[in-house]
Amino acid sequence: MKSLAHLRAVLVSAQAMTPAADAQAPGPGPEYRRKAAYLFDFAKCTEWPPAVLPAAAPIHVCVAGRDPFGDILGTLESRSVQSHPIRVRRGRCADTLRGCHLGFVTEEDDRTEQAVLRSAEAVSALTVSDREGVVTRGGTVGMVARDSRSLIEVNVEAGERAGLELSLQMLKLARSVEGRP
Repeated sequence: MKSLAHLRAVLVSAQAMTPAADAQAPGPGPEYRRKAAYLFDFAKCTEWPPAVLPAAAPIHVCVAGRDPFGDILGTLESRSVQSHPIRVRRGRCADTLRGCHLGFVTEEDDRTEQAVLRSAEAVSALTVSDREGVVTRGGTVGMVARDSRSLIEVNVEAGERAGLELSLQMLKLARSVEGRP
């Protein structure tokens, strides 16, 4: 796993995008470009069970619900994490996370969100959402917007229930950590 200093540098560079540069780029605004960079970093800070993510198998990054990223997630497909290439999938239901390793959950209906979170836990998927309070409802990582920044919240117990090992670097960067660290 990468060092804490390296991870901080990547996260800071993701947040340092200037509005002037973003205004020229087509597609999603700076918030979702930043969040896509976070998804890549979360993948680097997570270890999946070998039965779920065999050596050199692709890491599937999925969007469950409305897709706010546009084409920006496609840029992750040119990258890899610990010799695992990244692949992106999109869908609109709880079954979307079957075969996924990292799921960005955008479901705005609480009942549907719960179905997606249960599905993710059953398939050892790291769940990430920008919905307020998602970690208290069973999501693993929350990205809360404050003053044009994304603050990280982590639910360690949700990660453990999914069979995931979250790096200490991720926990150190989190604004809050639910469950036992």
